[in-house]
Amino acid sequence: MLKELGAFGALVGFGLVIAQLGQVFGWSHTVSWILTGLVVAGFAVLTKSFGRPFLAFLIIIMMPLATTEIGTDGWISSLMEEPMKAAGHNAGWVLVYTSFVMMVLRFFAGPIVHKLSPLGLLVACSILAILGLLALSQTAGAGMLAVFGAATLYAFGKTFFWPTMLGVTSEQCPKGGALTLNAMGGIGMLAVGILGFPFIGGLQESTATAQLAKANPALHQTVTVDSSYLLGPYKAIDPVKAAKVTAPAEKEALKAANTAGQFSALAKMAFFPAFMLCCYVGLLLYFRAKGGYKPVQLEGAPSGAH
Repeated sequence: MLKELGAFGALVGFGLVIAQLGQVFGWSHTVSWILTGLVVAGFAVLTKSFGRPFLAFLIIIMMPLATTEIGTDGWISSLMEEPMKAAGHNAGWVLVYTSFVMMVLRFFAGPIVHKLSPLGLLVACSILAILGLLALSQTAGAGMLAVFGAATLYAFGKTFFWPTMLGVTSEQCPKGGALTLNAMGGIGMLAVGILGFPFIGGLQESTATAQLAKANPALHQTVTVDSSYLLGPYKAIDPVKAAKVTAPAEKEALKAANTAGQFSALAKMAFFPAFMLCCYVGLLLYFRAKGGYKPVQLEGAPSGAH
């Protein structure tokens, strides 16, 4: 089981855990990388394995997948606040609606996956997620019907991502057992918190500050600060400084910049399912060249065993 995960799985998994601990205890990036290197070296000596390449590829896909699903879910209520408020409703209903769609669709997961195959389903979900995120990014100032129409596309796209990925992991890396399944889920959840949410925030703030710099350069100089996260530095609007702005024109400029930043970042989020789509199409072609997608059977296991 440990060999399936190998040094690469340890690098990603323990690297994310140590990065989170570094944020809690204020460690420098150097300290975090040294600790990660020591743990990975110990894991490599213990297992004498890089890890199964197919599993390593799935781990890479799992991080943008988790950010596409959970990252957007954690952000969508605040993002839809203005259009939903204009329609007289609470923004949380968008999240409730997409969760309800997921619940209903998952009752029909068996027939759908047998019809399309696991990888075919993941390809279809990636396309729908791209269209859903792009549609949601165009709902600023739109009516409730447009918001829920875009949310429906997004919900259809994200419904089968997580369980199907774990299913593919289970079928293609059976020697890893519960360890690889839990590692995949854990890496996805950690990636959202450590990389996904800060990346979304960085996208939003970068777009907002760029918009503000064009609209009101003087105000931009006044309210922005230098900020950074794990992937690098960026400019951000300081909420404390922004709260001190009293001129109506400047308040309007700040509001317009923040709105533009939010919806532009949502459109850029479509990069994640687009990357996943390329990976899934590659896997689909790979298995087609081998005669089709088939679960890996452990030696000595009955042909019908799962």
